Amino acid sequence: MLLEQNAALQRTLHEVQNELRTLRAHDLGARLRDVLNTRSLRDTEIEELREQRDAALAAGRQAETAMQALRNVNQRLMIENSRLIAAAAPELPGP
Repeated sequence: MLLEQNAALQRTLHEVQNELRTLRAHDLGARLRDVLNTRSLRDTEIEELREQRDAALAAGRQAETAMQALRNVNQRLMIENSRLIAAAAPELPGP
């Protein structure tokens, strides 16, 4: 059961990492568009892009926090799994 939970947490961690990469790519694209189009955009459009950028950055920070929490849980589960496996394994006779 712990191994299944560990695998599920790994999948979730990978999904969060992929989502964070996507958010970063969107943020970089928004920044690039902002830089390239600053002269041609009206002030309201620039403000909208800034709000979208800020929202993407906030979502990125939340995703980073969630990823760290998942890493912590994953680390604890790996330690607990190791203890359980070691406890279940028969001890080898010494030399």
